[in-house]
Amino acid sequence: MATTNFYLDKADKQGKSFIIMTYLAGGQKFRHSVKIKVLPNKWISRKQRLKENSTEDQYINSHIDKLETIIKDAQTHSLLFNQEIDFSFVKQRFYEALGGKKDVKRNFIESFEEYIQLSRTTKGVKTTDRYITCFNHLKEFRKVKRYELTFERINQHFYESFTDFLFNHKRQLNNTAGNYIKTLKVFMNFAYDRGYCQPHKDVKKFEVFKEDGELIYLSEAELFAIIYLELKSEKLNVVRDNFCFACFTGLRYSDISKLQVENIKDDYIEIKTEKTRDFLRIPLNQHAKAILLKNGGRLPKLFSNQKTNEYLKEIGELAGITESILITKYRGVEKVEFLEPKYKFISSHTARRTFVTLSLEKGMRPETVMSITGHKDYKTFKKYIKLTDKVKLAEINTIWAPKLHVA
Repeated sequence: MATTNFYLDKADKQGKSFIIMTYLAGGQKFRHSVKIKVLPNKWISRKQRLKENSTEDQYINSHIDKLETIIKDAQTHSLLFNQEIDFSFVKQRFYEALGGKKDVKRNFIESFEEYIQLSRTTKGVKTTDRYITCFNHLKEFRKVKRYELTFERINQHFYESFTDFLFNHKRQLNNTAGNYIKTLKVFMNFAYDRGYCQPHKDVKKFEVFKEDGELIYLSEAELFAIIYLELKSEKLNVVRDNFCFACFTGLRYSDISKLQVENIKDDYIEIKTEKTRDFLRIPLNQHAKAILLKNGGRLPKLFSNQKTNEYLKEIGELAGITESILITKYRGVEKVEFLEPKYKFISSHTARRTFVTLSLEKGMRPETVMSITGHKDYKTFKKYIKLTDKVKLAEINTIWAPKLHVA
């Protein structure tokens, strides 16, 4: 609910009062003095206007009408751009229309908090969590580096200090640090769009660190070692069944955890994905159906993603998935290597990678796999194709098979 009201301030020694406008929206309020003094006996409180006994009275009422129109127009634009009446947006537009106060000072931290709150209704939970983590890093950076955060100070010096903080104080790797730089750039665009700050050429040049990760997937033998593993623990059985079902359907953890009996239609799953809001119709193979049949036509209720990942590593070790894997990452230019048994790298997302990779290795066309997983961008999808070494080996041996010489 947004309201605009006009009233008289306290009278001065001559008995005249300033006309004051107040605007209230979303629990926030700002006051604007019309800077015109009038006698209280000329003011009609019910109409919030002057009695028009002179040309000057008409002029004052006309000015009040104009202020009210500016507010209404600003609210309309806010609804068009933001799908809601945003207090700060309306306030900024109001002062811009008056030709003054074009830079309504905005607090960087408060603006980022607003950005997070708005994201809760338009973004997925994981995305909002990433925004919150970035925000917490920024607040810690401010304290550790004694760097006051204002829109004006988000410049090249800030970028160098913040990346140093992420790499050397938080010990983050390139992709993780890059995600927070990306979040910051998106937030700065949001702030500029709302008139909270002026565009800064340095922000566009902030490098978002990004390197291809070594994606872990299970071989067919490893997947079936998990399927046929004898597990005495009920919780491990629950995690194993959900994970293997994802390996046969390509579903993300977020979709598996929300899957209902109503989503299962004979030979298909029909679901609107949590992450992208896409509608997918996923065919069920015999292995996926067997898991559903085992559990009475539904999947057992899944644990949190964190607990699921812990239990998956335990299952992987029990299944003997102990091959040593060398993972190479970077922290800035520093090379960081991890040599661990493969089961330590298994997570809920390994299932989706396993589905894509094994499907391609078995000869399924990439466009068919993409239609099942919901991938729209071939550039994103093709990273899975790099993993299919078995396909490359089989094809090269077929193409270059020795020719028989007839004497």
